[in-house]
Amino acid sequence: MKAIVVGIGNPILRDDSVGIRVVERLEGVDTAILTTTNFEVLDVIAGYDLAIIVDAIKTGGEPGRIYVLSLEDILISNTYTNSHNLTLATTLKLGYEIFPERMPKDIRIVAIEVEDAESFGEECTPKVRDAIPKAVETVRMLLNDSSKSKDFKIEPCSTRS
Repeated sequence: MKAIVVGIGNPILRDDSVGIRVVERLEGVDTAILTTTNFEVLDVIAGYDLAIIVDAIKTGGEPGRIYVLSLEDILISNTYTNSHNLTLATTLKLGYEIFPERMPKDIRIVAIEVEDAESFGEECTPKVRDAIPKAVETVRMLLNDSSKSKDFKIEPCSTRS
């Protein structure tokens, strides 16, 4: 199975960079880093069997909590929001409508609950930073068996002092 992991975020907006930080720690798999959820996402994931997209999420939950979402989850939910131009759901839906034969058969979104995705800074807040290794582990688990992600939730990581 041909797989890619895509990290989305802004490297200079604190927690919004978490998707990038996770992907930077992966080896042995195709990766891409994007700063927006526009049509470039489609160019990057086209031709793969599995795409895992890592991004920040703000639902009001505990910062550092990791969610594994399916494409269906983000298409029917209004709670998935990000700080980019087109929503990820809209971009992916258009991809399946425009060229379904080139889109991955399976897409998973690893979303990390953020605390501060609006302030300038190159470091994530402590709870989000502490969730990065667990998010990397989650991505590796999905690469080994994406079927395990159904209803998969990870509790928040504790903050290191």
